[in-house]
Amino acid sequence: MRAVLIRFIDCEGPGILEPILREKGYRISYHNAYDPRVRLMPEIHLNFDLIVMLGGPQSVADPDKQEFFKPYYEIVENVAIMPKKKLIGICLGSQIIARALGANVRPGTKGPETGFSDLQILKPEHPIFSGLNGDSVLAFHLHEDIFDIPVGAEHLLASEFYANQMFSYKNKIFAFQTHLEPTFGMLHVWQNVHKEFIAKGNGDFSDLETKQKTMEESAKIIFRNIINL
Repeated sequence: MRAVLIRFIDCEGPGILEPILREKGYRISYHNAYDPRVRLMPEIHLNFDLIVMLGGPQSVADPDKQEFFKPYYEIVENVAIMPKKKLIGICLGSQIIARALGANVRPGTKGPETGFSDLQILKPEHPIFSGLNGDSVLAFHLHEDIFDIPVGAEHLLASEFYANQMFSYKNKIFAFQTHLEPTFGMLHVWQNVHKEFIAKGNGDFSDLETKQKTMEESAKIIFRNIINL
């Protein structure tokens, strides 16, 4: 099996997701969308079993960025109609998915959502939550844009700050507005790289290492369940 991980900024990689994919036997490739010298592989959806679109500072709500995002919208549209293909989107990646599936993506009216918070599991019977204890998961936030839930999708996770944190579509496309994937090292880097953005919010950044470990426990279960579907 083959997976391609699409990065929109160099510091927002797959985190704990990459070793899980390798554990499951995936051969992994990277595409750096932020590098103008790199062209997206033609018909990339035909060459990989799993496509992962990661986070980045670009905005799907920016009208001047639509030409840039067009090939990524097309990936979503193709995966949605093809059997035996899977797509995971995280943060910006989730917004690309939402837009491609016809939902609105826009700046949130409350400003940036940052730091750690608990997310409510809206459908605990969904197979991606099998093996979790409790009705919530700890997650990390670093976004201001938000999405509506596309028609035909299942709304799966919600926070008190912004309700639409995750949805699935046809049990093959999984969109996470929130971050479950970062390692402790990634969080430390993000605090420096995104410090101006973080300063605009008032999220919880206390005890990062302990919270990251707690988040990782549930994130591994969710990601493994998605891969096993």
